[in-house]
Amino acid sequence: MDSITTERLLLRPFAVGDAEDVLALMSDDYTCRMAGIPPFRTLADAEAFMAEWRFGAYAVTGKGDGRVIGVVQVSAYVLDGFAELGYWLAEDCRGRGYMTEALEALKETLFECWWCDELRIKVFVGNEASRRVALKCGFHPVYEAYRDSVYSLYGRVESEECFSMTAGEYEWELRGEDSYSTDTPGRAA
Repeated sequence: MDSITTERLLLRPFAVGDAEDVLALMSDDYTCRMAGIPPFRTLADAEAFMAEWRFGAYAVTGKGDGRVIGVVQVSAYVLDGFAELGYWLAEDCRGRGYMTEALEALKETLFECWWCDELRIKVFVGNEASRRVALKCGFHPVYEAYRDSVYSLYGRVESEECFSMTAGEYEWELRGEDSYSTDTPGRAA
C-alpha cells in the first residue's frame, strides 16, 4: 500500500508512533457512534486496530506535522469488483475540506491503479457530514437499508444509506460530465 499525497495531506500506512493519535481520534464518542464501533479506551485498542487494518486503511495526516487527523478504510470485495470506503476525521479538523480532499485522492488511486469497478460508501442515516462528503466527491445514493436489515457487531442497529460511483461514472467525471444519462449517449467515447 503506497502513500498518497494531496495538496495539504499525506495518506499513508500506519506507523508505530501513530497509536496515541489513533486513540485520540477513535475515543471520541460522536466519531465512534457515526462509525458504528465502540470507542477505543486504551493504547492496546488503537494498536490492535492499526494491526488489523495495516493493509486496508490509510492514516490521514497533515503534511507538516504528521499527526493522524483521520482514517480512511478500504474494504475490498475483489470477486464482486467493488470496494467499500469508510472514513473518520478528528473533531478539530472537521469543516475544512480535509476528508473531501482525502477521499478524492483515494478515489483516483482506486479507479486508476487498482482493480475497482465500483466504490461504495455506507453512511448511517443522520450522519450528515459524511453524507455531504460522499456527495461532494461525486457519489450518488443508490439505496437505503433500514434498521431491521442492518447488522452491527456492537449491538447497535441503524438505518444506513449507500452511495456509489462506478468506474464509468468516474470516467464521465474526468470529462467534466455529471454522469452518464439518457441525455449523454451521443457523447460516449
